[in-house]
Amino acid sequence: MNYRIETKEAFRIIGVSAPLDKEIEKNFMVVPALWQDAAANGTITKLAGMMDMAMPGLLGVSACGDGEQWKYFIAVASTRACEGVEEYTVPAATWAIFSGTGTNKSVQDLERRIVTEWLPASGYEYGNAPDIEVYLNPDPQNAQYEVWIPVTKKQGNP
Repeated sequence: MNYRIETKEAFRIIGVSAPLDKEIEKNFMVVPALWQDAAANGTITKLAGMMDMAMPGLLGVSACGDGEQWKYFIAVASTRACEGVEEYTVPAATWAIFSGTGTNKSVQDLERRIVTEWLPASGYEYGNAPDIEVYLNPDPQNAQYEVWIPVTKKQGNP
């Protein structure tokens, strides 16, 4: 699996969200439904017009911190204030970034492979930040995307 490691400063996102379930498989139904609704009601177009930071693309952000309600955001990086959207600050973190192409199902497949195949053998462990999907080309049948996984070096690894 091809990847790169990047450290990013904290950044603000704005968008819409849905609650996530702690039973991960249920979210593989919740998240696509949120995207369908956002596409149908014009939210995606509205958000795309509010991007004003160096972070490109539409974002799918899984905010699953300890002690808070787990949420999935469809968002963009923006400094703008806007009615009818939520805001969230993605904390500064180091990310393992994987590129992919295909459908929304291929994004989910890549996420599963990262966690089950790459992460255990990588010398890294999950960091304390959300997972991020970056949609560079949002065509649902031929998307270009990146999956960002927050990571820290495992103790004892150089």
